[in-house]
Amino acid sequence: MGVGSHLVAWITDYLTGRPQYVRLGDCRSDTVASSTGAPQGTVLSPVLFTLYTSDFQYKSEFCHVQKFADDTAIVGCIRSGQEDEYRELIKDFVTWCDLNHLLLNTTKTREMVVDFRRPRPHPEPVIIKGDCVEVVHTYKYLGVQLDDKLDWTANTDALCRKGQSRLYFLRRLASFNICKKLLQIFYQSVVASALLYAVVCWGGSLKKKDAARLDKLVRKAGSVVGTELDSLTSVAERRTLNRLLSIIDNPSHPLHSAISRQRSSFSDRLLSLSCSTGQTEEIPNVIQPLNTPLSEDIECCNGSTADKKDTVAQSIHQRQKCAMGQGSASHLGHGV
Repeated sequence: MGVGSHLVAWITDYLTGRPQYVRLGDCRSDTVASSTGAPQGTVLSPVLFTLYTSDFQYKSEFCHVQKFADDTAIVGCIRSGQEDEYRELIKDFVTWCDLNHLLLNTTKTREMVVDFRRPRPHPEPVIIKGDCVEVVHTYKYLGVQLDDKLDWTANTDALCRKGQSRLYFLRRLASFNICKKLLQIFYQSVVASALLYAVVCWGGSLKKKDAARLDKLVRKAGSVVGTELDSLTSVAERRTLNRLLSIIDNPSHPLHSAISRQRSSFSDRLLSLSCSTGQTEEIPNVIQPLNTPLSEDIECCNGSTADKKDTVAQSIHQRQKCAMGQGSASHLGHGV
């Protein structure tokens, strides 16, 4: 990895021989020197854990491992009942944990199956060290409530509860006659950060009634702040457009090739993606807003094909500048 010997020696000293004890009231345990694991609550510990687990990686056409700090998810696409690769990957991960002295908490391990077939078959349970992994219908992953129907009602319920509690503090702050600028800062940093958390993932797939619930909270916050705030739809479209443009400009992004295949060879527009399950996806929803200015620019350009391509490129660049200036990317969740 190219790490200097002095840094390695410093980290080794940091991790080994750490004295620790437990205090309960007036009682105190004996001091024990610990040389395993990493201290909790420190900035360096997540980085060291990520480096320690970085050698286990897997990605194929149907299965991959998704890791964030100490939160690991194994994702598999099962077709025609072929589960061998998925289950073999789980076994390899359990074996790797044993070889690297990592203890899997099977009581917190869950499996969620997304299957739109009717009737829905019952999959064979996953067994880890004799424990049957519980199959759930909803699961909170990195702060977002997922369910096996790709429905965002449960996530909306959680956001509304969190938004209501933070809206209370906004009202309390306004009762002290705080200036509008500080109220806006508080709204963006405390209220909007909760209501619009990971909006790129779910903003375009909400039911109308769920979107109306969140927009109602935004309007209430706007009445407290004393100004009109951006609606959920506008924020979701802006942030998703920003994310889509960043994917187009980043060849190393996993979705770059999939998006590039949708580009029209003539107009540089993006062709709509098809979804066989009928579920709404976020990227197709933002393709139309991205293509809108391209159509207008092409109609205004009566020159050669090269001129049209230059106009389209300038339009995409201008669209990206607007998206980056008006909105930010979605927040990243923290694993538990």
